[in-house]
Amino acid sequence: MPDLDDQEFETYLKQFRPLLPDALPVSEVGGASRRHFGFTIWVAGAVVAMMIVGVVGYQIINHRSTRDSNQSVIKLQPQTAPLTVQGANALLATAPSYKALMDELAFPSKRFPVPKDKQSALAVLGKEKIKL
Repeated sequence: MPDLDDQEFETYLKQFRPLLPDALPVSEVGGASRRHFGFTIWVAGAVVAMMIVGVVGYQIINHRSTRDSNQSVIKLQPQTAPLTVQGANALLATAPSYKALMDELAFPSKRFPVPKDKQSALAVLGKEKIKL
């Protein structure tokens, strides 16, 4: 391209015209077929029916498990204060060893004494000898 001044260059650029694009090929125009619509309705109905059966089944199982259990209601113990750095330092100062402190924090046996007519699951599992 020769070296033209700005006005000639502007005139040169104004010569360009965009070309119109070709039309998109159109295949058969129409809505969704009735068969497709019917299948969608059938699938949606099946999903809703499965959800209803699942919820009803869950309710029946949950009702049976609560009705058949003769266990007393488990009482939740009141929330204890969260363990802070100061509290941890105090526990470490009074504990006989670090391992004993960690065991007491993980399995607080003194706080929940096992009644004399019951057995602790941890004690029973601790006695079990497993050979691999």
